[in-house]
Amino acid sequence: MRVTVRLMGSFRDSLNEGERFRAIELREGSCVIDALRTIGVGDDEPWNASIEGQMVEAEYVLQDGDALFVFTPLAGGALSPHD
Repeated sequence: MRVTVRLMGSFRDSLNEGERFRAIELREGSCVIDALRTIGVGDDEPWNASIEGQMVEAEYVLQDGDALFVFTPLAGGALSPHD
């Protein structure tokens, strides 16, 4: 399946120069954490993510065509497996 990942903050370093997002291929049944690992976000990095404006957690199962928005926690925490 194909998922589009848009990165903000320090996560933009995972993109090539000039890229605003990255389309990635994942196995059916893949989760948010699988997408993050695919683009090089380490398991120890705090992050927040949303799909269609709704916050999602690491084990949220992605669907073909999802647009995943990943950003650094702003003030006080992360919605990630490291809470």
